[in-house]
Amino acid sequence: MRSKKYYNDFKLSLESDKVDTVIGSSVLVNGPITTKKDIKIEGNVNGDIKSRGSVFIGPYSTIEGNVTGKHVTVCGRVNGDIYAKGRIIITDKASINGNLSMENLVMDEGAVFNGISTMRGAKFSVLSPKSQETGDDDSIIIERVEH
Repeated sequence: MRSKKYYNDFKLSLESDKVDTVIGSSVLVNGPITTKKDIKIEGNVNGDIKSRGSVFIGPYSTIEGNVTGKHVTVCGRVNGDIYAKGRIIITDKASINGNLSMENLVMDEGAVFNGISTMRGAKFSVLSPKSQETGDDDSIIIERVEH
């Protein structure tokens, strides 16, 4: 089950009419991509992706390179490291072979992650799955603890 709070907010923010750059599903990019705004990738990229905005990697995408962004959502495959200033969301169909560096991490059950995860900032805690009686999703969310 998806982490609705984070995934839906991010998905809405990356609707096609609101995103500065969209790489379509039939596109293969050989080389690095750099942008100052949000980017949605539905195709394949052989090279690093750097964005000052958010990065969304679609479910049929394969990225062979590192990904850097404000927030990064992975629904497809990434073979490289991911660096996010804020949050990384890894959905249930995603596969990552590389290291993660971020402040907050949301990983759905079924996601594949092979690497080292480093969380920056203050102390962190793991919120256990919410009860099914409440009808909330069952994702485990790691969040920053404010003092």
